[in-house]
Amino acid sequence: MIHTTKGIVLNHIKYKESSIIVNIYTQVFGRQSYMVNKVRSRRSKGNTILLQPLTLLDMEVYHRPKSDIQRIKDFKVAHPLSSIPFKQEKRAMAFFLTELMSKVLIEEEENRDLFDFIYHSVEVFDTGIDGDYNFHLFFLFHLTRFLGFGPEANNSDAPFFDLLNGYFANAEPSHGFSISGMHLDNWKKLHDLNIQSLESINLSGQERYQLLENLLEYYNLHIDSLGELKSLPIVHQLFHDE
Repeated sequence: MIHTTKGIVLNHIKYKESSIIVNIYTQVFGRQSYMVNKVRSRRSKGNTILLQPLTLLDMEVYHRPKSDIQRIKDFKVAHPLSSIPFKQEKRAMAFFLTELMSKVLIEEEENRDLFDFIYHSVEVFDTGIDGDYNFHLFFLFHLTRFLGFGPEANNSDAPFFDLLNGYFANAEPSHGFSISGMHLDNWKKLHDLNIQSLESINLSGQERYQLLENLLEYYNLHIDSLGELKSLPIVHQLFHDE
């Protein structure tokens, strides 16, 4: 049966001489893997768009429940990316975010709110916003809310944030996974941050680095499959060295 859905390209792996298996987060079916033949041949230049992370697609797909690999009948670009593939910093951030999403978006089921958040965020990031060097911080923080472990905002005047349990605490947790002081002040800046106001987060490169480290620790405490991110050193070099 053929279904219509939007999709967001995450990553791909090569398969045989000219094919790929591309991982796409879809609006209707969640995370799915699709076999695409002859992508890397000279005659299939149109399909190479599937190699670009964060490409936004309109798709017609064949879907077989419980199948590990699906097939695409047809697709077209829904929003031609105008900056992400062509600017070094944005391209690096796209690889970083899709590497992370490939590890945390594992559900093969519809989640419209999550899909819409990612889709809209990519559109805005590509079109251009002031303070886009803070985009990954905004995205990671607010993505947690759709993944089921969003930080609580109650008792925000407390001097500690418990990373393991996701709430503010009046005393330092005995397990040792917490932030306080300046690190906590920067963490709280993300709570009500709007994607159109990224430039309002005024951080040094070192502060941005530490805030990302706190976010990744938070992810690792709540998602066992995250582990090491290979693209992280490049992101540190481009966005946190000053």
